[in-house]
Amino acid sequence: MRSTMQQTTEPETMDGAKERSMAPTTTTAQQAGRRDADAREHQKSGHSSYARILPAFRLQFVVPQLIWVPAIVLAASWGLAVGIGLWISALVDDRVPVEEPIYTGAAQAVLWCLVFMAAYSGTHTFPFALALSYSRRVYLIGALLAFLAVSLGYGVAAAGGAALEEATDGFGAHVYVFALPYLLTDGFIALGAMATTASMLVMLAGFGAAMLYKRFSVTVTWTVIIGLVAVLAVAAMLLWQADAWPTVWQWMTEQTPWRIAGWLVTPVVALALVDYWLIRRATP
Repeated sequence: MRSTMQQTTEPETMDGAKERSMAPTTTTAQQAGRRDADAREHQKSGHSSYARILPAFRLQFVVPQLIWVPAIVLAASWGLAVGIGLWISALVDDRVPVEEPIYTGAAQAVLWCLVFMAAYSGTHTFPFALALSYSRRVYLIGALLAFLAVSLGYGVAAAGGAALEEATDGFGAHVYVFALPYLLTDGFIALGAMATTASMLVMLAGFGAAMLYKRFSVTVTWTVIIGLVAVLAVAAMLLWQADAWPTVWQWMTEQTPWRIAGWLVTPVVALALVDYWLIRRATP
C-alpha cells in the first residue's frame, strides 16, 4: 500500500515541477508580448500625434476672448483716438490740418492686450489639452499657429486701417492712428508684416510668462519680470550716461518696416524655443 502511494505521489510531484518550470516561461513570454504591443502603440501614437495639430489649433479658440477682446480693444482705441483728434480739430479754429496733422499711438493698445490674452489662453487651455491627452509638443505647435493667425489678423487690420486713413485724409481732419509717416515708407504690406511680427512677439512673451508660472511659481515669474525690467532700466541709464540716445534714435528712425519685421523674427524664434523649454516640465 505504501509503495503504491509513493508511486502515485511521485508523478504528481513531477507534474507540479513541470508546471512551475513552465510558469516563468509563460509569464516572460506574456510580458515580452505586452511590451511589444506597448511599443507598437507608442510608435503609432507618435506618428499620428501630429494629426492632432489642427484640433490643438482649434483648442486655443475654446477661449473666444482670444479673438473678441483684441478686436474690441482695436475698435475702441481706434475710435477713441480718432474721436479725440476730431474734437481737438474742431476746438482749434486756427488749425490747418494739412500742416498740423495729429498722430496718435493708440495702435499699441492692441499689443498690450495681446500679451495678456496669450497668457490667459495658455493658463486656460493647457490643463484642458493635457486632460485630452495632447502631447506638449503638439499643444505648443497648435498654440503657435493660433497666435500666428491672430497676429496675421492684426496685421491685416493695421494695413487696412492705414489705407482707410490715407484714403480719407485722416477722416477729413488729418488724424492718424495707423498711417504714421515712418510706418508707410515701404507701403501697406510692409506695415502689415511689421504689425504681424510685433503681435507674434508679444503673444509669445505673454504665453511664456504663463508657462513660467506653470513650471515654477508665481514668485519666480514675478522675479523674472522684475529682473528684465531692471535690466532694461540699467541699459537705458547706461545709454543716457554715455550720451548715446541720439545715436540710438537716429538708428531707429532709419529702420524701415521691412527691416523692423526682419529684426523681430530673431526674438520670435528665440521666444518660441524658450516656450518649448518651459512647457516640457510645466504642470497643469
